[in-house]
Amino acid sequence: MDSKEEPLAVCARCSKRLQAMRVRTAIWQNEKLAVVEDIPALVCPDCAEQYYDDDVSEALRRLNEAGFPVEEAERLVEVPIFSLQGRIRKRGPMPEDAHVD
Repeated sequence: MDSKEEPLAVCARCSKRLQAMRVRTAIWQNEKLAVVEDIPALVCPDCAEQYYDDDVSEALRRLNEAGFPVEEAERLVEVPIFSLQGRIRKRGPMPEDAHVD
């Protein structure tokens, strides 16, 4: 291995090799939801953990501090909101020897 090559980036959670990708994320600010796309990240193919460099983190911080101004959005989408209140069916008690991870 050439000493000038960068070491392989590995996931801190599961030690798998990370892959460079463009991702999206949803961010809630008070009662306002924003989706940010085209985020350069290193992503674990196994556990889906995402890692951003300092420049990307700074850009996300500035956008957050600006309050995600609607006039700067690439596009707007309608998002349905659902609640699980009243939809959760209770099951019987778990057996004492059941194992939950």
